[in-house]
Amino acid sequence: MRHLMTLAAVLALAACASTQETRPGPGDTVTPTPVAFSLAPVSFRDIPDWQSADLAPALTAFRRSCAGRAARDPSAALPGGGQYGGTVAQWAPACAAAESVQPGGERAFFEENFVPHAVRGDGEARITAYYEPIIQARRTPEGQYTAPLLTRPSDMVSIDIAAFAEAYDNEALRGAPRRLTGQISGTEVRPYPRRGEITPYQGQAFAYAHPIDVYNLQIQGSGRIAFPDGGQARAAYAAQNGYRWRSALGALRDSGQLQGGATWANFKAWSDRNGPAATQQALNADPSYVFFQEERIDDPQAGPRGAAGVPLTALGSIAVDPAYHPYGAVVFVDATYQDQPFRRLLVAQDTGGAIRRGPLRGDVFWGSGDEAGRGAESMNAISPRWWTLLPRGVPVS
Repeated sequence: MRHLMTLAAVLALAACASTQETRPGPGDTVTPTPVAFSLAPVSFRDIPDWQSADLAPALTAFRRSCAGRAARDPSAALPGGGQYGGTVAQWAPACAAAESVQPGGERAFFEENFVPHAVRGDGEARITAYYEPIIQARRTPEGQYTAPLLTRPSDMVSIDIAAFAEAYDNEALRGAPRRLTGQISGTEVRPYPRRGEITPYQGQAFAYAHPIDVYNLQIQGSGRIAFPDGGQARAAYAAQNGYRWRSALGALRDSGQLQGGATWANFKAWSDRNGPAATQQALNADPSYVFFQEERIDDPQAGPRGAAGVPLTALGSIAVDPAYHPYGAVVFVDATYQDQPFRRLLVAQDTGGAIRRGPLRGDVFWGSGDEAGRGAESMNAISPRWWTLLPRGVPVS
C-alpha cells in the first residue's frame, strides 16, 4: 500500500511536533542499520494462545501471497529480501495445500506444513497499526471538496543512486540515499517542488475531496474515495516528491491555533472555520506530497496492495522490515492491545520508512474505514515477541 505512517505514530508525532519520514513506496529504498538477528526452532506449544488464535485472516493473506508470486522464477528467493525464507519452489507445496483448506482447518494446515521459529534480534521492538481511509469525494471541485487527488507527474523521475555507484565504482555515491526523486528541467534534473510549490496541470486531478481528508490519505498512503452515487474507487499510491514528512498537524498545534488537541477531527474543524487559504498555508508546513492513481475495487473485502504487490488483508497482513523478513513470511506476534493480549498470525506484505527499524518492528493492517481507523489508532505495543513459520524442509538461512 505504500502505507506511509502508522496512525499511532502520526498522532503521537503531531502531539509532540516532531519530524518523521513517511513510508517509502514500493520502489523506494531506505538503507537500514544492521542489527542482531537469529531464528531458533520451537514447538507450536511454545506460541502463546496458538490453539485459540483466529488464523482465518492469515490463511487468506497467505493465499494472496502465493498467488502474487505464482509467476516468479521457482528458483528465486521470496521477494523483498530478508535473511531467511528459501525459494519460491520450497513454498509451493504449502501454497498448493492452502487451496483446499476448509473453514476451521486453518490450524491443522499450518501445523502440518510449517515449523515455527522464535525470532530474536535487536532494533526497535514495537507493533503499531495502520488502515485504509474512506473519504467522500467529487469528480469536480465543489463546496468543501476542493483539494485535488493528483496522478504521478510526467516530469517526475526516480534516480537509482546505487546503480550509478556500481556503474561508476564511486564510493561517495555508495554512501548516498539509494533513490532520489527529481524533476526534469531541460537537460537537467533538480529536486522536485515542495507541497506548496506544486502546480497541477490540466487533467492531472481525477477527484477532489476535503483538504484535510486528502492530507490524511497521503499520510496513510492510499485509501478509498466514495462518490455521491454510492460508487467507490481506490486512490492507490503512485509516487512521492522525495521530501521527508513533517507534521502539519503538529505544526498547527505548536502555533497555538488548534483547540482541543491534535486530532484529525479538530484539524478539519479548524480548516472549515479558517478557510482554504489558511488551510493551504497550514498544510504547506509539510513539504512532502503523495501522488495517486485511481484503481477499480474488484473485491470490497480486500485492502490496497502492499509493497509486496498483493492486496492486504484486515488483521491478516503486517508491514515488516524486509532487511530481515521477506515478503510472504508468516509471522506470529505476541503483543498488547488496549491492555489485552494481541496474539495473531500475520503475513508480511508491506513495509515503510517508520518500519525499517529491525526484525521486531511491525505495523498491522487493520482494515478499511472509520472503525478500522479507530482500532489502528489504539495499537502501540512495546516489546512484542515474534515467531516466524517456515515450510517444512526450508532451511533457516
